[in-house]
Amino acid sequence: MSSLWSLRVAMFLSRRAIIRGNRGIVVLTVAMMAVIYAELMFVPSLIQGATNEIQQELREYVTSSIAITPSHFDLTIPGAPTLLNRVRANRGVVAATATSLAGSEVSFEGRTNSFPVVAIDPTSYSKTFATPSAMLQGSFLGPGANDEIVLGIGIAGDGMSRVSTYESSLQNVHVGDRVTVTLSGGRTHVFVVKGIYETDLSEANATAFITTASADRLIPPLRGSVTAIYVRTKEIGDERAIMGDLRGDHPRATFQSWESLSSSVKEITGSFDTIKSVLNAVSLFVAAIAVFIVTYVDLVNRRRTIGIERAIGISGPAIIVNYLLKAVVFAFFGVLLGAGLFFGAAMPLVRYHPFQFPIGPVTLSVSATELRSDALILLAVAVIGALIPAWRAMRIRVLDAVWR
Repeated sequence: MSSLWSLRVAMFLSRRAIIRGNRGIVVLTVAMMAVIYAELMFVPSLIQGATNEIQQELREYVTSSIAITPSHFDLTIPGAPTLLNRVRANRGVVAATATSLAGSEVSFEGRTNSFPVVAIDPTSYSKTFATPSAMLQGSFLGPGANDEIVLGIGIAGDGMSRVSTYESSLQNVHVGDRVTVTLSGGRTHVFVVKGIYETDLSEANATAFITTASADRLIPPLRGSVTAIYVRTKEIGDERAIMGDLRGDHPRATFQSWESLSSSVKEITGSFDTIKSVLNAVSLFVAAIAVFIVTYVDLVNRRRTIGIERAIGISGPAIIVNYLLKAVVFAFFGVLLGAGLFFGAAMPLVRYHPFQFPIGPVTLSVSATELRSDALILLAVAVIGALIPAWRAMRIRVLDAVWR
């Protein structure tokens, strides 16, 4: 009963202090909490936006949704045509394409380096990957392409690149130039460069493409062989179910989703998470200090009043809870205002003027879980920031508080 009474007294005191207190301090405190909450959301949402962009680039240009490769004991996928038909028949699959490694070395004007030369079916490849839409010069391969090749900017050279240099490239290849490719088995063949592409993901820019028809003609022993099948699903998150449907009938193939193939992405996002943790810790520390100062100043200014309140029978815990409730109110309205600033100003502004990262334009992406966790953490920090000075103030004797 006494606890309930103390709580009612604390609620009365806090309501009275907020309504009759210095409105400027109340407004500034709420505004400061709002800015801190918006900043707490801004950093993770920016990092999540960058992560989403990297993951999309990975799916669009490197791994698609699912990559099917040979087992450890095979160089090619056994029964690849049957498996490819089975994949395409799955309801959750939008498109699938088969590729084979046709060469490993490209030369031009005395410069030679190792690059994967991949044989593809241009029609199915264009439905599975977005590489054909990333052409920097020329055009992508067509179904009837013969003795033609498409190079990534990491092979052709950095003369046209939007970003950093590619030191291992052939430096200065352009559309119409002739390059020499060392095919599987050791034979060399000259191809005409039909197009050069560049994506925002550097890992995707060091591959050369020829048609499967050209590879079958030039490398008869590899005719019909498939070294990888890439699958594009309708929805992100369907990969596990689709792999489960296919894996049972093809034990000699390895099925991997884009997530399991994104080790480079995990390294980058791991660094992002560290940065986010440091910045969030600084912001929360600032919030705690701000609430501490506001509470401490109020306690100093009202020391005699608090002494009188204690003298007439208001308990110390009730006074402490009063300050905790005030801190919660400040943090609550700060969260509401901060969310309004974030969704009403920050997100639309960044949507129309995205950050330009090396991986491409990045916008903000926030989850409901992040919103809730940041709000709860800010409330907890506000309570702790108010608790320390209020608890210390209650340790002063009543007579000292009244007469000082």
